Amino acid sequence: MAREPNDYALRGIHADRIVKRQIDELIGLAKGALLDGKVEQHEADGILAWLHGNMECLDTWPASVLYDRLRAMLADGVLDPDEAGELLGLLMQIAAPAGVGAAPAPSTLPLTAPAPEILYPGRSFCFTGVFEFGSRADCHEAVLARGGEPAKGVTKKLNYLVIGSVGSDFWRHSSFGTKILKAAQYSEEGAGIAIVSEAHWVTRLA
Repeated sequence: MAREPNDYALRGIHADRIVKRQIDELIGLAKGALLDGKVEQHEADGILAWLHGNMECLDTWPASVLYDRLRAMLADGVLDPDEAGELLGLLMQIAAPAGVGAAPAPSTLPLTAPAPEILYPGRSFCFTGVFEFGSRADCHEAVLARGGEPAKGVTKKLNYLVIGSVGSDFWRHSSFGTKILKAAQYSEEGAGIAIVSEAHWVTRLA
């Protein structure tokens, strides 16, 4: 007598198909939001609402990361310019074809070479981009806990500009690219700004 298909296996296959369909739809939403090269409040609200209605995919990348970031960004009901820049970079990473979102070559970003020592007491840190480490607030807390000072913008007095690793290969096309270019210009003019990757910064947190 033929065996009946395993109900649990069938449910698992069905669930996987639902998640795949939702992730495909989310990628489509990301591409749609990027058509005009910027992300506005209503688009962020719409994507978060969609995620609330499609919770089966929330344990799967990129929905898992995007959901957490959007909830943090919109906790106060407002998508500010810095948050819009972070979200733009993340959506670019999500919308990229396979392989495009790989880590950039070292020459892509104007990082300080060789990578500098990172000291915290009395030093200022500006964060730009989207971070695997966590939200911008998480990064600020890590700096404050070590005696450093978070900075909102790039000035000639800044000590470190830290670039988030998520979507950093698209930095020239994103709003946070302005901070990177400004820091690079100031550095060339003799300001003591060190431009470092998230990966380098994280290894110096211990």
